[in-house]
Amino acid sequence: MEKSQETKRLETMIADEQGPLLISFYNNACADGVCGTQSTYISKLSNDLRGANARFEAVNLDDAPELVEHFQITSLPSSLLFVDGSLLVRLSGLTDPGVLACAMLQHVDDGMALMARSGHICPVTSQAA
Repeated sequence: MEKSQETKRLETMIADEQGPLLISFYNNACADGVCGTQSTYISKLSNDLRGANARFEAVNLDDAPELVEHFQITSLPSSLLFVDGSLLVRLSGLTDPGVLACAMLQHVDDGMALMARSGHICPVTSQAA
């Protein structure tokens, strides 16, 4: 089966490795409910991280239904965090804004300084190999 243009576009973004990429998935049926709430959280986070190397993308699955299977989306809203081309975090359902922030802040340039300025307390992850 040939990949759709949207699948190819997202795969290119994921492979780009220009900083963490949070892709949020929604559809029209939940856009005014929990997906809309999640979108508000992510929009604020995007504004908070303006100037950092964080990237955000929202995808309406009504426009690209093949992505449900491709990315194994089982509930909406869903968010996938890719870092250096790899899927690191899968968040399903309405996700607390602090959890979203911590997931991203651990992978952006100057993340610790941004955490301090934003007031987010995130668990420290080990960098040991």
